[in-house]
Amino acid sequence: MRQLCRKECVVTLVAFLLVTVMTHIFPLYFLFPELTQMTLFGFPANYMLAILLSWIVMLPAYYLYIVISESIDREIARTSLAEAEEAEEAAAAVAAGGLAPAHGGD
Repeated sequence: MRQLCRKECVVTLVAFLLVTVMTHIFPLYFLFPELTQMTLFGFPANYMLAILLSWIVMLPAYYLYIVISESIDREIARTSLAEAEEAEEAAAAVAAGGLAPAHGGD
């Protein structure tokens, strides 16, 4: 289960970095200064690029993150449920006297 939690943390960090890189496109304006002078549909091109990159392009990335995260969560729930069932069976066996702990030095 520890491995699954680490996997979920890595997926979350990668998604966070992707969102950060894709939505902070300010350096593009330094690399391509003509973007600040162009217009698309009457709006400055840099506004349209920010909207397009931060929403339309990121939607598939968000969907992929949700699908991966949910599958990891289901695995964690299944693993923890199996561990809980094993613990209950062991406790029931001890309570029934099948695996009673040894007392004394006999």
